[in-house]
Amino acid sequence: MLVQRLSIGLFIIPITTVLVCLGVAIALNIYEPCNPFINGCYTISRIGRSHPGILIFKPMMLITAILIIAYSFEHVRIFKKFLISKIYLNLILLFSFISATCLLTYILFLGVEGSEVWKFMRRGGIFIYIISLVFTQFFVALSYMKIKDDYQVIVSSKAIKATFYHSLMIVIFGFVLFLFTNRFLQLTTWNTRIIIEWNYFLFISLFFLNSYFIWKRINATN
Repeated sequence: MLVQRLSIGLFIIPITTVLVCLGVAIALNIYEPCNPFINGCYTISRIGRSHPGILIFKPMMLITAILIIAYSFEHVRIFKKFLISKIYLNLILLFSFISATCLLTYILFLGVEGSEVWKFMRRGGIFIYIISLVFTQFFVALSYMKIKDDYQVIVSSKAIKATFYHSLMIVIFGFVLFLFTNRFLQLTTWNTRIIIEWNYFLFISLFFLNSYFIWKRINATN
């Protein structure tokens, strides 16, 4: 089923890419061995822009941007059959398009030395990318909630609930971090902030793994 393949791809590719780039940097003695999820040793951007990891990071993130668009269009195609509100469908497409565009902006400016404008485009790109992806996930999960009771033959109600509450936690946690960013950053170390970055990245990626388990039958939406 296409939607499941897209889901598992969006879970595996970003995480695998970053870890492979980190592994390459460690193998070449560019960085010291560490667990960034626990130690907060290196930012994701730092790993992504390091040579030769950048040669892996950029094309794989480009694929990720394409998969985000495909994932959203496939869900909209499916949800249309279940008469989900057009408002939800349009929001899924809107946020996924913004997310993919900002990820491409981030990729374009990653590793490029230039003016402060260039730095802003890179940092702003990844920030808006994350926000838009979070809202894409939320409206996908919300749309699934609309069909969980009427179509239990083809979808798992438990998986839908898990996916929805997962996305809700991502939104709430992200909102809290954004709301208290300045104050919070003053109270935490640089390593702590990186630990939060890595684990939030993992938490967002796990949403796609959850959505993989929603559909019970391969031919349900063909």
